[in-house]
Amino acid sequence: MLRFLFSAFFVLIPIETLYGAEERMNIEVTAKHVEGTKTTLHAQDGVVIYYQDSVIRADEAHYNKVTHRLVVDGNVEMIGYQGTKEHTSHLEIDTETNHVLFKELFFTNENDIWLLTSEANRTDGNYTFGTSMLSSCEVEDPLWKMFFSRSSYDSDAKYMKIYDARVYFGEVPVFYTPYLAFSTDNRRSSGLLFPLLGYTENEGLIYEQPLFWAISDSMDLEFNPQIRTKRSFGMYATYRFVDSPYSSGILRMGYFKDKSSYVEENNLPEDKHYGLEFLYDSSRVFTPYLSNDYTDGLYANITLLNDIDYLNLQKTSIEHFGQLPLQESRVNYFLYNDDWYGGVYAKYFIDTRLEHNDKTLQTLPALQFHKYLKSLFWDNLTYSLDIQTRHLDRRDGPTLNQAELHVPIEFTMSFFDDFISLSLGESLYYGRFFFGNDNTLVYDYFQYNSNVHTVKLFTDLVKQYNGFIHVLQPSLEYIKPGSESQRPVDFDEVIQDSSGQINDGLRDLFSVGLPEEQAVFSLNQYFYDETMKLVFFQRLSQSYYTDRVYELSEINNEMQYNWKNWQFYNNIYYSYEFNKISESSTRITLNESGYYVSVGHTFKKQLIEPGQPVTSNDINFNFRYDYNEQVTFNGGVTYNLEEASSKLWRFGTAYKQDCWSVMAQIQADVLPRPTISDGSAYTQEYSFTFQLNFIPFASIGTGNR
Repeated sequence: MLRFLFSAFFVLIPIETLYGAEERMNIEVTAKHVEGTKTTLHAQDGVVIYYQDSVIRADEAHYNKVTHRLVVDGNVEMIGYQGTKEHTSHLEIDTETNHVLFKELFFTNENDIWLLTSEANRTDGNYTFGTSMLSSCEVEDPLWKMFFSRSSYDSDAKYMKIYDARVYFGEVPVFYTPYLAFSTDNRRSSGLLFPLLGYTENEGLIYEQPLFWAISDSMDLEFNPQIRTKRSFGMYATYRFVDSPYSSGILRMGYFKDKSSYVEENNLPEDKHYGLEFLYDSSRVFTPYLSNDYTDGLYANITLLNDIDYLNLQKTSIEHFGQLPLQESRVNYFLYNDDWYGGVYAKYFIDTRLEHNDKTLQTLPALQFHKYLKSLFWDNLTYSLDIQTRHLDRRDGPTLNQAELHVPIEFTMSFFDDFISLSLGESLYYGRFFFGNDNTLVYDYFQYNSNVHTVKLFTDLVKQYNGFIHVLQPSLEYIKPGSESQRPVDFDEVIQDSSGQINDGLRDLFSVGLPEEQAVFSLNQYFYDETMKLVFFQRLSQSYYTDRVYELSEINNEMQYNWKNWQFYNNIYYSYEFNKISESSTRITLNESGYYVSVGHTFKKQLIEPGQPVTSNDINFNFRYDYNEQVTFNGGVTYNLEEASSKLWRFGTAYKQDCWSVMAQIQADVLPRPTISDGSAYTQEYSFTFQLNFIPFASIGTGNR
């Protein structure tokens, strides 16, 4: 009995204390059986070795104090070093140089990326591997794997470099590269990204090879050279940065040069396509330097380009205001507190359909000062103040400097214990306009002021029933135009040139005038359940114009009903005069955990002018279906009822496992294209996308348009 207990005790023996140049290292061994001499130590049966930051478990270990070599054999497991884990049959450690040699090593980290190699070396956390196989799938028969001739791994930086890499999906080779570098913990790191591939009948084979440079934790730079075999080649570069905890930005520049044969064949106005894009968003610009009650922000979305193909040629786009021939850039700055709001805005347009941009109108800049609703003398007498200035500029055509002042004043009283409220309002307006850049104009300025009277009867009722809450907000408002003053002449004369003709360029810049006399009825109501979740809402409005031949305007009714995971929405405009619907939007949506379906219809037509075509008459269908946790289907189609055709549709599927996923999608789209004849045209484009994702660090994809 005593013998059994004695053999069960672990023996803890400090082997040696080593003195390095700058640090002191200890090696400690525990085992059931330990034998030793003056120069050697042999441990076996449940061996556990504590070395630096690692714990080594093995069947037996030998240590030579003279050569400073620790040899570990038999089912060796080494864990704890920078989150890594190593399994090997043979391990040798030079305790003086910290060099480690592995034989038949199985290596893994905390992100479940594993590597199997016949031989490996490690010095101070830097690994070098020979011929190896790498994957993140199950070890037995992995679904994807990578073979390479040699590699290195920095466990501190968690960064791996691989040479002569071949990626297999199953037993099928899908990718080869002579060099590959990546971070094993999804951190940004410099190196080649996986390429983007595609093919089009018009442009041939498309190949883009991204190069990523992680400059620092707060900025990076990506180069995207691309080749289109039938068209030519080009380059895009994207600089991303975070300059504070509250702000970030993206700067992109690009250039693409077409072959002369491609330009002639496709009737292009330009053989070069270049541009610049800049996005910036900051929620605190000067706020840290202001008092606590001030908040400011800056937003910039700038696009400068010579034609629309600068955007079309990008494989990965930045969010803008749509790929339209008329490109808009915006810069907005705002500053506000509880009493007032101020803003500076600028808009710059580039019309790629035109030969030059001289006639395109720009807003450079616009200023706004707004004082929030405030009491005047009494609590129920309120006013607000809004001042705006605009500078509308262009090289060719009339320009405008405009200053406007709006002062709405309102007196509100309540009756029958706040059951009904009545408000009397007066809206004051003053505007001054200065014209320039047109010698044909008779007058170079215009001044206008007016006032409008309003009377509004309204109520806001809330009642709780058994199981739901009802909010009812009816109102009736009467708007009566007051007086107006125009100087030096009426507006209709100001916009005439010296020959008495209407100057269309000036007329399009601004307009003034009093609103029509009218009565407006509106009804808003909301139903909530006991948890205050919105169940139903309705917004109804109808105007009655006293001086029109047909007094009733279009009636607008918007409503939505939410029932369980269903959503029913409709917004409709109906004309009594023409007995027709002028605009409508209907949508039914079902959103379950395993699937999503949405069916909608949009319609819009101008009824005032007869013979006008229908602007929109489309049926929209979108869906997503999760067959199981791994397989997903999605798609959508927009069908034009007027043309009895569908130019916009897509269908795709995805399959996902823990270590890999695949996505395939085919779609049809309409894109703007530059042409010599009219400056712009729209073409039908078909594309096919296929992408393999090797979780957690790699993607391989191809696109065909």
